[in-house]
Amino acid sequence: MTEAEVLRQARIEQWLYREARLLDERRWDLWLDLMDEQIRYVVPDRTWRLQSDVRDFATWSVDAELSPPWGAPLIDEDLAALRQRVARFQSRMGWSEMPASMTRRIVSNVMIDAVQGSLLSVVSNLFLSKVRPDEVALFTAQRRDQLIDLDGDGLRLRSRTVVLDAVVLPSENLSLLF
Repeated sequence: MTEAEVLRQARIEQWLYREARLLDERRWDLWLDLMDEQIRYVVPDRTWRLQSDVRDFATWSVDAELSPPWGAPLIDEDLAALRQRVARFQSRMGWSEMPASMTRRIVSNVMIDAVQGSLLSVVSNLFLSKVRPDEVALFTAQRRDQLIDLDGDGLRLRSRTVVLDAVVLPSENLSLLF
């Protein structure tokens, strides 16, 4: 890696770590400031696939397990919907988060998949614990992000696809942000 690539990698990792910290500290307004105006935040549904259904393992992809044509994503939101979700977290109407979940996010295996001008395609792994008075839920996932590099104005999240490693969710709801 060149020095510039190492610096870009460190910058992206620090951005992801800061984002995780903001979410864990319930600083949702500051988290929203990290979003691009065109954000698309998707958590596809995932299904089991039998190995006998795979015709060619050389071309196999996890994408074949995600939101089949007859299904729908678990979450598919734009900036307005994310703002509405945050407003609900901060109101007395967000019953699924009364009291607020205690969370901890661990981000790892950060890799830059592609750079196209100011658009950075980044893949990372996420371990998320969610603790409530009556529940402890553990999530693992791959996050597929597109970040916009605004040079002097930092990075903004343009899109995120969260590929959960669970078909059956370990929690009663998906009121949290990955």
